[in-house]
Amino acid sequence: MSHAERRFGTGTAVVTGAGAGIGAGFARHLARLGMTVVVADIDEARASLVAEDIRTAGGRADVHGVDVADADAVKRMADNVFDRHGSVELLVNNAGVETAGLLWEVSGARWRRLMEINVDGVFYCLRAFVPLMLKVGKPACVANLSSVGGINSAAVQGPYIVSKFAVLAMTESLHQDLSLVDSPIQVSAVVPHSIRSEIFRAAQRDAPTTNVTANAVFDAMQQANVESGLDPLDAAEHMTEAIARGDFWVFSDDDACRQFTDRRAAQLRDLLPPADPRTMLTRMGIS
Repeated sequence: MSHAERRFGTGTAVVTGAGAGIGAGFARHLARLGMTVVVADIDEARASLVAEDIRTAGGRADVHGVDVADADAVKRMADNVFDRHGSVELLVNNAGVETAGLLWEVSGARWRRLMEINVDGVFYCLRAFVPLMLKVGKPACVANLSSVGGINSAAVQGPYIVSKFAVLAMTESLHQDLSLVDSPIQVSAVVPHSIRSEIFRAAQRDAPTTNVTANAVFDAMQQANVESGLDPLDAAEHMTEAIARGDFWVFSDDDACRQFTDRRAAQLRDLLPPADPRTMLTRMGIS
């Protein structure tokens, strides 16, 4: 029996941004293990489709339409979940969006919206769920999704990179704060890399940019994501096993993600500037 089967064969999991992509992969896999999954997404119709798939397969799922940038809505969701299920054994803070463009060309409204979802949304979920988890006093886990973009910076993705660095810092701080109170809550920093989704296409649709280079980079990343990205369900299975083992660092692809951490470690150790983005453009075939 795997670690995940032993640890997450029962109980309740809450997954934000679970209507598609990585979040849907987590929701489906956790339900398959035996957990009751709260499928939370700003798009309630999309979340309902994922929940229906889970139920059709014999699993248990609830749906919550929630904007994680709305602190009051998140608190209502947390209260509802604990009233209904009594505890939460796993909270997966996954909801997030991307944005293409040079930093000074990104609108203030888009910057604020991305930070509200990617950073504030994680904080609001922690503020709503962690006190209730502490009150119950049972072993549980909070898994926050950062990104390889939270370890190494990249051009034309500035707001996203900033947000994912922030999520990683928040996750490390949470780990330390919970240690101070001898909490039974485990904390994991989830670092995905190239899992199939529509995140790049959604960014171009929801916050279009006229910057030719940014659009070319996002087109190339979306194509690579579709052609060689990990299946969300397979990635979720791999990452859930690492969470169940008690790992703090959780990677979707151990070898690829370790290369990113090694690169960052070398940059800090040797006090190097960020990588030349023209190397990335050349690798993508963008002139």
